[in-house]
Amino acid sequence: MDKKNEPKMQAGQGNGFRKFLFKASAVALSGSVRKPYYQNIGEHGVVATYAGSAGHNTARNERFTLRQDIAYDAAFSEISAEQSKSVYRTVVQSTIENLRILGKRFTVERVIGRLESVYDVTSYPGRKVSRVLPAGSAFVNVRIDGKPVELKVSPAFNLSERERSEFFAGKHDDDPRFRPGVIPDPIHIGDFGTIFFAEWVWVHPDEMHEQSLTMLRFALGSGFGAAVDGVRLKSNGSGWPP
Repeated sequence: MDKKNEPKMQAGQGNGFRKFLFKASAVALSGSVRKPYYQNIGEHGVVATYAGSAGHNTARNERFTLRQDIAYDAAFSEISAEQSKSVYRTVVQSTIENLRILGKRFTVERVIGRLESVYDVTSYPGRKVSRVLPAGSAFVNVRIDGKPVELKVSPAFNLSERERSEFFAGKHDDDPRFRPGVIPDPIHIGDFGTIFFAEWVWVHPDEMHEQSLTMLRFALGSGFGAAVDGVRLKSNGSGWPP
């Protein structure tokens, strides 16, 4: 056979690698109201990878208002999954703009959740799963009852470009700053409920390869009862055969 027409070997095939499975998903807003009425608010800005394939997926919703109880200007999510030479990279990001809960009881100008996963096939089969970081996730202008509130998050949300590159190169695998599981204390508000935030965790803590990030979680009671998640993401990705 003419060498020009020979099929090209997939990167890493010589070490037993056959393909990479991209896996990520995001929901910008979901939940339900429980009292004084019942209303499922559905899932807004939903994206996911399909069949482990690379691709670019987006979803966007605008101007949602449920009475004056839950409202936002825009909710959108995006996944970019691609290969560049031996590196497989997945970025999943979800954003809510101008979220309001019970009028001005809780407002936030922007909530951004971001998970980036990177896998270098040259590490197969010694390492079969991606490294994942939440760097770039952020809260902008949070107010509770009209007063500014700073939500303190994991240092991994604010890493420099150099630190990110070093982590994805395998230089910080044992550094606790780059590991999920340290959850900030929730905020309890009388006559409103509890606000959980920046919940960055392992999906399966015994396996430690898939990560979940929920930027906001409301457990609301008193006169208005609701369970609402704002910006929820998952990400992993692995070489095959496992």
